Amino acid sequence: IPTAMSKGLKKKSHWTSRVHEIVIVRNPEGQLGFELKGGAENGQFPYLGEVKPGKVAYESGSKLVPEELLLEVNETPVAGLTIRDVLAVIKHCKDPIRLKCVKQGGIVDKDLRHYLNLRFQKGSVDHELQQIIRDNLYLRTVPCTQFI
Repeated sequence: IPTAMSKGLKKKSHWTSRVHEIVIVRNPEGQLGFELKGGAENGQFPYLGEVKPGKVAYESGSKLVPEELLLEVNETPVAGLTIRDVLAVIKHCKDPIRLKCVKQGGIVDKDLRHYLNLRFQKGSVDHELQQIIRDNLYLRTVPCTQFI
């Protein structure tokens, strides 16, 4: 019989408890100072690559950590987008830029296919993220059909 305490522990260990926000601005060279990797074209979540020491202008929040998954840019979900599209989202943002990231582990790692193949309860955070990923993938993968 699950108790309130065990339910609380389960919720605490869910990957969403590790999601954190990082607020940055462009540095004097107009750059953000980090590399982006992965992307839907590689079957991956977008994730942080190299973070150049001394080149990231932090406003608030935690620090950028290589290999962390990038979930949102200024509240725009980017999971399921190509790197090019994620970069376009970032480019069109005005400073400050709010990034929502999560450390890989458990059911969330770089592999989009693995995550999309998992079954989740309808209405759960995971089910909603799967829908966001599918919607974002759909933007780039469904061909346009024209009748002539």
